Amino acid sequence: MMNNHDPERQEIVSRRSFLFGGGVCVGVFAIAGRLYQLQIADHEKYRTLAQENQFKRRVLTPLRGDIVDRFGNVLASNRKNFRILLLPEQSQNVNATLDHVSAIVPVPEERRNRIFREIRRRGAFTPIEIDDNLDWEAFSRINYELPHLAGVLPDVGDTRDYPLGSATSFVIGYVGAVTDADLAAQESDGDRNLLRQPGFKVGREGLERTYEKELRGKAGKMNVVINAHGRVIEEVKEGAVPSEQGKPLTLTIDAELQTHAMQVLATPAERQPDEPQSAAAVVMDVVTGDILVLASTPAFNPNDFNVGIDPDLWRELNNSPYKPLLNKALTGEYAPGSTLKIISAIAAQEAGVRPSHTTYCRQRMWYGNRNFHCWKPGGHGTRDMKGAIKDSCNVYFYEIAKTLDIDLLADTARKFGLGEMFELGITGQKPGVVPSREWKRQYYAGQPENQTWFQGETLSAIIGQGAWTATPLQLCVMAARVATGRAVRPRLVRAVGDLILPAPNAPAIDVNPAHLDVVREGMNAVTNEYGTAARSRLEDPDWQLAGKTGSSQVFRITAEERARGLTKQEDLPWARRDHALFVSYMPFENPRYACAVLVEHGIGGSRAAGPKARDIMRKVAERDPSSRQTVDPRELVRTAAANREA
Repeated sequence: MMNNHDPERQEIVSRRSFLFGGGVCVGVFAIAGRLYQLQIADHEKYRTLAQENQFKRRVLTPLRGDIVDRFGNVLASNRKNFRILLLPEQSQNVNATLDHVSAIVPVPEERRNRIFREIRRRGAFTPIEIDDNLDWEAFSRINYELPHLAGVLPDVGDTRDYPLGSATSFVIGYVGAVTDADLAAQESDGDRNLLRQPGFKVGREGLERTYEKELRGKAGKMNVVINAHGRVIEEVKEGAVPSEQGKPLTLTIDAELQTHAMQVLATPAERQPDEPQSAAAVVMDVVTGDILVLASTPAFNPNDFNVGIDPDLWRELNNSPYKPLLNKALTGEYAPGSTLKIISAIAAQEAGVRPSHTTYCRQRMWYGNRNFHCWKPGGHGTRDMKGAIKDSCNVYFYEIAKTLDIDLLADTARKFGLGEMFELGITGQKPGVVPSREWKRQYYAGQPENQTWFQGETLSAIIGQGAWTATPLQLCVMAARVATGRAVRPRLVRAVGDLILPAPNAPAIDVNPAHLDVVREGMNAVTNEYGTAARSRLEDPDWQLAGKTGSSQVFRITAEERARGLTKQEDLPWARRDHALFVSYMPFENPRYACAVLVEHGIGGSRAAGPKARDIMRKVAERDPSSRQTVDPRELVRTAAANREA
């Protein structure tokens, strides 16, 4: 029986052997084909991939561009930064490593949490900054303990430095750490990679923020050899592209004048030796519009932000009643007070009032259902327009306001810079308020019953009270335009890199020049003919100072308070006292510089703001920046390029 089936079984075995052998052959040929493809046909492709796995591209962080004043003095630059980094891949226990580092350099819980967040975001092979801006002693101790600090990398980088500290904080601003919003705002992967570098910072305020792209520079690149675990084992110099430092900014600021102005503003006012000084000053060249001084005090130190501001200091800055974080020169809005009378006198003449028109001041004037008071007890007696400016007589202007159109006053004010914002490269500038019929309609848009402008409101408006507000910058522009009769526009940046920016155009203002002459004569009398600012005159006859004082009412003393004996500003708490203002220009005969000074709660422009303006302008006259050679921005760029090559 078995023999009868042997041929059939043989046939089955033979067929299976054939199929198995065929399968083996196909597999062998497939493997051979694949080996041919990998080793011969796609050899170049996989060799390239292998090289790419061997090499990794490293970003070379550029130096930030310098910021200098008009004479080349450095306002912002870069200094060496001793810092410590952590390479998580090389640390067996990140927590233990940070504990060891904390024995030398404190690593608070908040920073420790930030480090772990960065590790999760960037991976274990990217260095993470533990701390920066270390002093030499701490940096040396870290290096000494390095054998016991697995994954810790001491590093000498660069960080921002502000040599003048708080003196230029509101002009320059500061830099801060990169946020997720900063990364999302970048236009390219290259920019995002640059911002991800350990310790990289971007502009946060002032010119640092506005000119971030120009100051940032261009990243370089270098290949590094890595092993299979991603660890760098060698830097490849060949083919490296060096980073390019950011463009320098050349400003119109005079660093010496800026520092001097900050010192003057911080000096206690006469008769108020124990009072705090919260003040602002602006000085500009009336020919070019160059801002020489843009000062606000008290101020913060931008270096504190650069190294990571202490939380206690941050709370102190935010809670201070003297507002050290507020740029009062651009952002502070104050009633211009009697400084507006120079505009009111121009508007009055435009309305047909002759300069020879006189008014008898008895210290008060009845209008409507109330008395409008002059500041001088007993009044000024008879005054013409020049005399009213000289002695700042309210009653003279009240009489004019009875018939003056508020819209004419508003239009005149706008011609001289009030209500206007100027392109300086610093954010936060405020427009102030120029009251008019249209302004009131908009202000009371939901209250039709309050939209009508009453003539009695013009009596307050004509002396710079009521709804008026202006910034010290606007008041300085106002003085410059009165001095020149041209629509001078301020500027703060002279050049970006080697691109020199032209001075803004300054066309003639559409007013009668004779009307300006009357106001100028009045301003000259204020300081040089025993007017309200006689104490602020300059002794040098070549630098005759013309000015106008002003007081900006903050709170009105009530009848009840007067009954309790609170009749003077000195009797009030500091925060309820009037602001003091002073605007000026010099020389009187051939104007070159204008100045505005504000002293918060300073009680009177004549005794608080005027003397500070005098001291600032005296220094301006001594230095006379317009007579000195300014730095050539192109030379700055050439010097920076030479330093890079060296």
